[in-house]
Amino acid sequence: MRFYTGDEAGLIKAVDIDHNVTLLEAQAQAAKKARAEAKAKTLEKKGDTTPAGPTELAGVEVRTVSGTVSRSLGIQQMCTAAWTSGEAAFVVARKGGVVEAIARDSGASLARWAEPGFADALSIKHNGKVIAGRHYVGVGAADGRFLACTNLGEVRYQAFTSDDGAAAAATLLKLPMDACRMRTHSARPSVFAVGGREQELTVWDAETVEAGADEYAKARSAPLFRSKNVANDNLDLRVPVWITDVQFLDDNASAPSLAVSTGYRQIRIYDARAQPRPVHDWTPSKHPIYHILASHARPELYFADNVGNLSQLDLRTGKVIGGYKGIAGAVKSIALSEDGTKVAAAGLDRYLRVYEAGGMRRPLHRAYVKQRVAHVVWDWEQRDLAPDEIEQQEAEAIWDGMDRLEQDAPPRLRPHKRKAAAQ
Repeated sequence: MRFYTGDEAGLIKAVDIDHNVTLLEAQAQAAKKARAEAKAKTLEKKGDTTPAGPTELAGVEVRTVSGTVSRSLGIQQMCTAAWTSGEAAFVVARKGGVVEAIARDSGASLARWAEPGFADALSIKHNGKVIAGRHYVGVGAADGRFLACTNLGEVRYQAFTSDDGAAAAATLLKLPMDACRMRTHSARPSVFAVGGREQELTVWDAETVEAGADEYAKARSAPLFRSKNVANDNLDLRVPVWITDVQFLDDNASAPSLAVSTGYRQIRIYDARAQPRPVHDWTPSKHPIYHILASHARPELYFADNVGNLSQLDLRTGKVIGGYKGIAGAVKSIALSEDGTKVAAAGLDRYLRVYEAGGMRRPLHRAYVKQRVAHVVWDWEQRDLAPDEIEQQEAEAIWDGMDRLEQDAPPRLRPHKRKAAAQ
């Protein structure tokens, strides 16, 4: 299995894990190697018998695909896209205001665009806090165009370059400040949902919205969907709004179903065809929920809080059906296998962990990637093979590599004497 990670140091890394090597076997081999190295150092009287850094596990290979270590170009948001030539690519939004398209296989930069004045220091008081700078809260791409959103509610939808080499036409939308998350629709990337602190969930279509072309401006048209806050609490007080993540739950882009997480521990389900208020409102955690991922295989939702807990929620009942242990830091990104039987998580503890998605939810694999991860992508094209399939492929490769001998035509047999006499 293969993963791609984008981290705070500006690197995109490919992580290859041999699924035939279990985590226990890899840990046993790593411990044996560490003991051998410590013993060798002791015999050489070097004094230090402790291996430097975490010992690499067997069956794990981590390599850098693109980028050099630069904190100023740290990856804040990342998504996959098919480039205009059909080549698989990543579109990353970096810390300094750079949006870049990078070829997945070669790591070459396909296109690059920079937001002017993005890194300027700010001091804006909003919602009882001071916003000191910009950062990206979401990015999406398709057909050579990208859609990016900042925490100031600045949404840009444009092509990287125009056909004649001039500046590409853009749609610049200004939404309320303090946005926390923007996510695009998988079937129609121009449709996006955004929400934040004291900012209700809204769904827009960048292809049809009437906004500015030269500067960020408020929309002159209505969004596809705008949510309403839940009813007042038992003290008749307004319930605060703090949307931290958004997920589209179906393929309907004009009137979608969505799931959102909040900093007040809720997970809410919205149906744009039914009503503006949530149709389900659950509180499955004791901590603020920062990241969610809807399963494409089962009616389930994975959510992670700010203390390293990763859990699984049944969307039919709203009950937590399991959790995943061993994570030491907050999870920043979640990914699922193509069949939905495995789930991967990565974040601030610098480890990429793979778990069994059902059953005992056992840890299956682990890889140390050295930097804090901002986003992880599971490469579904890299298919895991069973041991019998590997043996069959190896046998076929051996037979294909053998030289073929040209045989002469078989000799013509003389007829039997009795048959010849009868004739």
